[in-house]
Amino acid sequence: MRNALIVATCAIALTLGSAPGAGALAPFTGVGDAALADAARPILERAPHDQAGVAYIDSTGVRYAYFGATEDSEYEIGSITKTFTAELFADAVARGEVREDTKVGELLPVAGTPVADVSLVELAAHTSGLPQFPIAPNMVLGGIQWQLEGKNPFTFDREELLAHARCAPLLTRGAFGYSTLGYALLGEAVAAAAHTDYTTLLRERIVEPLGMSDTWLPLTAADLPPDASTGFNEQGRPADAWPIDAYSPAGGLRSTVPDLTRYARALLDGSAPGADAMTPRWDRLFGVRSAMSWAVIPRDGRQYTVHSGGTGGFQSVIVLDREAGRALVIATNRLAGLEIGAFDLLKALDG
Repeated sequence: MRNALIVATCAIALTLGSAPGAGALAPFTGVGDAALADAARPILERAPHDQAGVAYIDSTGVRYAYFGATEDSEYEIGSITKTFTAELFADAVARGEVREDTKVGELLPVAGTPVADVSLVELAAHTSGLPQFPIAPNMVLGGIQWQLEGKNPFTFDREELLAHARCAPLLTRGAFGYSTLGYALLGEAVAAAAHTDYTTLLRERIVEPLGMSDTWLPLTAADLPPDASTGFNEQGRPADAWPIDAYSPAGGLRSTVPDLTRYARALLDGSAPGADAMTPRWDRLFGVRSAMSWAVIPRDGRQYTVHSGGTGGFQSVIVLDREAGRALVIATNRLAGLEIGAFDLLKALDG
């Protein structure tokens, strides 16, 4: 979620040096599988995380490894939330609540603006032409505050989200263009079709059915307990938590490694509501194909279904090897890339 913010404020960010913060990876806690910990450590140490949790799923079951963390450690999972929103959309189509070609303007009050004519499947496929983030002064200011002070840049309520949507141009409609704004609208639209709010829809249709009791969606800072976990940004500075209000369908979930493992297993066996959202449907560059939110990436002779998530102070990734019935979950408390490391860890676990 944060890439466009980095670009928008890079001149300021370049003036900032590193500060004390997340340091060397903490020792393996002894909770979980020592062999998995041995394989994961050198890969996780490529970036300075001090807390991390890893889960590996295959035909024999699940193995865990924790570094400076426990099974109860909570992480912001950022844009992995988009996969839940895509599945809610696919599930709503199956229920007959919406069609793939239902227009945004049929469900949300955006009449007379370009986005009103955008279909829900365009939002789900990232082909709506909407920008990654709103082109709005309050978004730019939020990005600057994030870089300078570690502040949460996403504090926009539903009316502000709709205002962003009404003003948004469709810059590259028909071509792939990753859009957090688009996924926030998709979540709002699907919830509107079900005559409820996004938080309730997510809880009732995915979180509770899958037994994800430690996965939840704070909307504002007031929803967070005093001891809510926080992480570190790319410079190693403490970062604010990111409860992101109306943008929550695009990146607001908090979860644990065991809960993400429940989610990954349900995706692998097809029992997750809306699991059809993982079906690749659109071609991109270099052999990559897109599903609804997920990317399907060829690597090392396999087809990996992947989504990562980053907030101001956390990074996570889910990689599914659907053909082999394998999955990898990694969550850390510092914003630093994990995708390549996840592929390398899967290759190492292949033996």
